Amino acid sequence: MNRVLIDTGALLAVANPRDQHHAEAVEIGRRFLSRGGRWIGTTLVLAELHGHLLQRRDPQTARSHLQSLLDDPVYTWHDVSFDLVQEAVARWMERFHDQRFTLTDAVSFELMRRLRLRSAFAFDHDFETAGYARLR
Repeated sequence: MNRVLIDTGALLAVANPRDQHHAEAVEIGRRFLSRGGRWIGTTLVLAELHGHLLQRRDPQTARSHLQSLLDDPVYTWHDVSFDLVQEAVARWMERFHDQRFTLTDAVSFELMRRLRLRSAFAFDHDFETAGYARLR
C-alpha cells in the first residue's frame, strides 16, 4: 500500500480555495488517491488544523471538517504518546537544533521514521531538511 504522511499545510491548502497552494494540493491529492494512496497523520496535525480552521472559519465549520477527516477511510490517524514526543524532541529537535521545526513536525518525522514512510504531503521544506521527500 502506498502510504504518505499528511501535514497540516497540505490539509489547509486542500480545504481553502484561496490558499496559494490550493489548486496544486487538490491535484496532488487526486493523483495520489487515484493510485490507491492512503494518508497517515497524527492527532497533533488534527489539532493544528482545527486551530487554524477556528481562526479562519466558524466553530461548526471547523468541527464538521475535522469530523469528515476522522470518518474518511483514506486517513489513518496516530495518537501521539509521551514516548513519541520524547523521541521526536531528542532525535529531531536536538539533532537539528539550528532549525525551526515545530513539535508537530518533529513528531511527524519520528512517526515517518518508525513507519518507514519516505514521503510527506507538505508544502514547507522542513521535511526535505529532515531527509524526507515531498509528494508532488
